[in-house]
Amino acid sequence: MNKIVTLICYNLGLWGILGFFVTILLGFLSCCANLTSAVFYTALIVFAIIGLTATTICVARGCKKH
Repeated sequence: MNKIVTLICYNLGLWGILGFFVTILLGFLSCCANLTSAVFYTALIVFAIIGLTATTICVARGCKKH
């Protein structure tokens, strides 16, 4: 159980840091390219879904290595 929690916290922490930088980058690009807020939020949601999926896959693989 401890290994699962550690893997989840580690992976979500990494994706959180990446998400912070992606938010800044997408905000800058959407301002410069005059993109709508719908495009901005859609890109952030897609990034979040990728992060959650990657975390789930990595945790599942890490726990199977017993």
